[in-house]
Amino acid sequence: MCASPVLRSQSNDHFEVVGLDLRSVSYVNELSEFTLQIAERYLDRAGLAFPTRILISLRPPEHVHFAGNYRIRIAERGAVQLDLRWEASTTLEQTCRAIAEVLLVQYAVFNHGTAAGSQLRAWPVSALGYDIFHSLRPAKFIDLVERTRAGGLPNFSTLLELPQAQANADAESADPAAGYWLLEAMKSSSLKRPAIRSLFKQAVAGIDIEDSLNSAVQPNEPTAALLPVQTWWIGQMDALLSREYEVIETMQISRDWLALLARFSAPLTLESEAVKLNLRSLWTHRAQPQVRELVQARYEILLLRMSRINPAYFNPARSLGVLYEGILRDAPSHQHIHALAIYLSDWEDAKDMQKEIEKILLKE
Repeated sequence: MCASPVLRSQSNDHFEVVGLDLRSVSYVNELSEFTLQIAERYLDRAGLAFPTRILISLRPPEHVHFAGNYRIRIAERGAVQLDLRWEASTTLEQTCRAIAEVLLVQYAVFNHGTAAGSQLRAWPVSALGYDIFHSLRPAKFIDLVERTRAGGLPNFSTLLELPQAQANADAESADPAAGYWLLEAMKSSSLKRPAIRSLFKQAVAGIDIEDSLNSAVQPNEPTAALLPVQTWWIGQMDALLSREYEVIETMQISRDWLALLARFSAPLTLESEAVKLNLRSLWTHRAQPQVRELVQARYEILLLRMSRINPAYFNPARSLGVLYEGILRDAPSHQHIHALAIYLSDWEDAKDMQKEIEKILLKE
């Protein structure tokens, strides 16, 4: 008699992964932890404190009894399960999307009730899935840019209204990357992080964000003309798609370069005194011409290189740019301290992300 296959399992704070192959189980367990790390950019930690772990079952083809690459089920007491078709042809992109969706379904159910799982909008699933995937495979972003240039923009209202359940049922007609582009459009505009988080969470709750987004993108100047949100969308996407993207750097190259750009190793002579600068003391000496010239040069270099910086280090690069902007426009002290705190937080988050990504890639 043949011995029954041994079921393997691993778990973390939010997921339990089961399957027949220990290496695969370990790999998906690491990927699920990384998914949670990315999701915390857009969701409240308190809202992620699920009472039970999300169960991910890696199913070989002979144990798959559903259509498509995966199936999500809501069990008793709001527990959510993911059945994932696991075979040689299963791609990282598919896996990232499946784990992103099951996490957002669980978030919706936990925070808004069982019915909310079916009301989840499609665009945050696309946004989170591709954000995870491009963090692990940044070179694939260029492929997505070329595909989107060739295929054209999705209808904006349809993008916002489409439920995830409908996108799953009609996968061929839905643009799988549309939501990711919406998130990138928000990030590349003047929207602040809290506003993006709010819009993301609304969509997870099943709310059409068109009115909220329309309000968020209006110019700050009271005399400025109103900006229709669809005009904003077309303008942002035109800027994103017309940009000349270079080969994306490795994480380590971006990390080393950004660390150098934020470090001031050589003292400056200011008013006959040698001063050793750092990011905190820049504000104190902001009126000195040598300091302004140094900051202006670094700011311009940062802008030039942003197109090829590794996505893992995009947030700290952007927040460093905001900090340097504040110095150049003579922002008040409290704004400088706030910008510095955001940069330091983004920097630590990026280094932690690099560790997690490297762990995942080593297991592939």
